[in-house]
Amino acid sequence: MKLDSTMNTNNRRAGERGAALITMLLVSVLLLGAGGALIMTTMMSANNAVGSTAEMQAFYVAESGMQSALNVLRGNTKPLVNDTDRMSFRAAIIPSISNGGNAGTLRLAGWLPYNNPADPASLVPVTIGSITGGYRVTVENLDPNSHIVEFQTSGTIDGSAAGTPSQKTFGTVGGVDEVTIRYAGQTATTLTPDQNTFPLTLDSALGSFVIERPITSTQDNVVIPKTGFELTITQTLPWAATTYLEGTFEGEVDSTATTVKVTFDKASVRADGTTYALNLASGTRVLDLSYTASPSATAVPARVTSPDPKRLLLKAYGFGPQGAEKRLELMITKANFEFEVPAGVTIRGADDCTPLTLDTGSSGTKWYSGVDKAGVDPQRPSFAVSGCDQEEANAGIIKHDTVADPEIGILGDDDTTPGTVDTPSFLDTADRARAYLNSLQAKAQSTGRYFKPTTATTITDSLNIPMFTFIDGDCTVVSGSGFLVVTGTLTMRGNTDFKGAILVLGQGVLVRDGGGNGEILGGITIAAFGRTSGNFTSPTFTTNGGGNSNVQYDSSAVKNAVASGMNVSGVREF
Repeated sequence: MKLDSTMNTNNRRAGERGAALITMLLVSVLLLGAGGALIMTTMMSANNAVGSTAEMQAFYVAESGMQSALNVLRGNTKPLVNDTDRMSFRAAIIPSISNGGNAGTLRLAGWLPYNNPADPASLVPVTIGSITGGYRVTVENLDPNSHIVEFQTSGTIDGSAAGTPSQKTFGTVGGVDEVTIRYAGQTATTLTPDQNTFPLTLDSALGSFVIERPITSTQDNVVIPKTGFELTITQTLPWAATTYLEGTFEGEVDSTATTVKVTFDKASVRADGTTYALNLASGTRVLDLSYTASPSATAVPARVTSPDPKRLLLKAYGFGPQGAEKRLELMITKANFEFEVPAGVTIRGADDCTPLTLDTGSSGTKWYSGVDKAGVDPQRPSFAVSGCDQEEANAGIIKHDTVADPEIGILGDDDTTPGTVDTPSFLDTADRARAYLNSLQAKAQSTGRYFKPTTATTITDSLNIPMFTFIDGDCTVVSGSGFLVVTGTLTMRGNTDFKGAILVLGQGVLVRDGGGNGEILGGITIAAFGRTSGNFTSPTFTTNGGGNSNVQYDSSAVKNAVASGMNVSGVREF
């Protein structure tokens, strides 16, 4: 039999039929898979781009909320609900004020324009160019016990005997005219006001004055000459601090009555933010001592107002398109300042009466004034100096027609005496000045505003943003505002513009050099003393150059300076 070769070949490849089709199908599936993956990747990239844009918009909205809240806490925004509400760290954490009368989470709804201030889920609408969304903020108190005040008092009376500083005997010891006036300090007192009230104030006392007469003392009309005293208020809560209240007493004491009056130099004092205010009739500073029989005590009534917290936690929630949300938080710290301004320029002289160096400049266009630029406070002297510097200060005023009357006030302990202004308590002694300066340095370090330059630094800051700045060394100021402390030599140019409080403490040298038309508004204080020991030494204030520069007291600038110790730190997403 003969075999057909073609037939044999076809039979051997019969099992391969359709292989090409299957191969093409497999390749097509792979190509379709790759194409689908490419399409999916492209779609995901587009979605990611859209989502990233939405998240970025939500971040900007949250940042907008944070800046708006900071603007409110700086006191730059008018209340939306009650015009009498003054923004402070304390007001920010009281629901009835912070939320405009609504309870719940603290959201600053009394100042920020929420769509529905009563709704905790409501948002403040935001449109930034093409960005639309909304935010809400929350405020938390990081010093929950700052409303609790604990203090005690002690006192000294001028001319008292050794070992008994808080009392003084008048008349003849053992005689019919013997009278002793004693100050009894307030024992440790703790006040806990309601945190939901504003202001957080409670009635208390700052000790008492006691009149004592032995049984043999029966004479009437015993004269009590004018006698000075000083009360020391030592605070332990919420923060340790010390402040002083001074005054005088005088009058007559009979066997069953008295006309002795106590006159305080100040109506109130502050200790690290806590206010101790006299609670006397008609807001006066005079306390009438009562006496019927020995001993007879008269309390010093006071109202104590808790300080603001020093730390707040601010959270901003930003909402953008497609449900995007971003959250930012930061901590805000604030320093409390106690600062008194007896004159446009206050210069504390040397304890040994070494003459100060004062030169107001020969330019006829410079101007010094204690008239309040804001038109609120009573007029002050243009300059206030220590008693033994009066003659040198008068000679240092080169052109008297450039200094507003009264030109010179004398620093003393009784501002009721004509020509005398009350000495700020931190300038009473060099030790107190050192303690005050050290406290300012600690506040600056805690708020990130302490600078110790190796060479003289230059400050050129905005006039509209008050800042707390502590320069531990020499400094030149071009412009700025707020609360400025310089321990070295402070140099000001003729065109320097500054609004606020300027304290040159330590080396005690201020030099105004060059021409220009700058304005220094607020209050200047100069004192020279060693940082570790010693008494007050001779200070320096000199001016040269022309221009129309102005140095003037301004209560508004000082108020803004005292409120300038706010610092932002720890900004992060959460």
